[in-house]
Amino acid sequence: MITANRNFPKLTYLFRSGRRERLAEPGQGPTEFFYGYQQLLALGVDVSILEDCDVGMAPPLPALSWLANKLSPFLGGLPVGMALSLLTKHGCRKLDGAGCVVATTNGMGMALAIAKALGRVDAPILLLAMGLLPMKPTPMQLRLVGALVQHIHIACISRSEQAFLQRLLPNKLIHYIPFGVDQHYWIPTESAPQGDYVLAIGNDLNRDWRTLVSAWSSDLPPLKIVTSLPVPVGPGNIEVVRGDWRTSVIPDAEIRALYQNARFVVVPLIDTIQPAGQSVCLQAMACGRAVILSDIMGLWDSELMRHHKNIWLVRPRSKIALQNALRQLTNDTKLCADIGNEGRKLVERHFNAELMAAALTRLFSENNFCKRAKLHS
Repeated sequence: MITANRNFPKLTYLFRSGRRERLAEPGQGPTEFFYGYQQLLALGVDVSILEDCDVGMAPPLPALSWLANKLSPFLGGLPVGMALSLLTKHGCRKLDGAGCVVATTNGMGMALAIAKALGRVDAPILLLAMGLLPMKPTPMQLRLVGALVQHIHIACISRSEQAFLQRLLPNKLIHYIPFGVDQHYWIPTESAPQGDYVLAIGNDLNRDWRTLVSAWSSDLPPLKIVTSLPVPVGPGNIEVVRGDWRTSVIPDAEIRALYQNARFVVVPLIDTIQPAGQSVCLQAMACGRAVILSDIMGLWDSELMRHHKNIWLVRPRSKIALQNALRQLTNDTKLCADIGNEGRKLVERHFNAELMAAALTRLFSENNFCKRAKLHS
């Protein structure tokens, strides 16, 4: 068992509002969106939770902070309104004695970096970065973000984004932590009959529903799209189900059943350095389903994600490549099953919540986060 020692800090996770409520729900669902919190707690680590509402960064922001956000496009997209609210609503005081703060969104992490730069926060900050910089950042973005991240630690959940940020921010050491889903919740099932539909699910703005709908045809199996985003009108065998994880419109158990009973899962994405689609892809893999995924720049591990072996990768926004993949997996049930089985093994060996917690413990222990954010030499 891991225990706190002089090289292992007390930890405080900083989440968006709603996480504590989900933790209190009976029959708690999957744990991956707590980024190793429960696993660290089970290991005896001194770890606690704060939410954005606790530190003055929850929407709606006060009027002055809201106005400050209007300046964000002129300041490299920095969350100046969140930082101002953090400072003026005495949110910094809530971080006294927090140990190392793990910020789970870019906005909260960079707001804390601003407060650190102003000398208003003493706690070490680890930002779990996901799409911290766009693929083509402006010179101002690079200067401002580059200056602020010197005050905090950065860890990516994508090897591609880690390499991208390390190239753009050569004076900052960028860490890597493998994201992991709850392999004990997302499981294959032998008892339930497989459905006759293909599943697509997700709400982030990188979902490319337009290409998916344009690639669909009436001779393919029925398609279920679960999303809160707008979806173009398509063939009659496409069903759009409105769903949102944060509001629990569809219970976790129902989403799991949708994965388990699908023929396969498709995750269409526009190209981005952010590891978009990661949670859905790994959840589906853990359920033993084959996944068609857009081969984006932010693919989180291009060495472990092996085309035709444990995943089917397609060029982003390519209707023809997507149609070919859809027909191949529809017609070749053995290949579909083999890819699904290999995907489950990939989650068990490399991308589960226990491994993410273990990687976090190594990161904290080896880098002495209690003291200061170390620069890359």
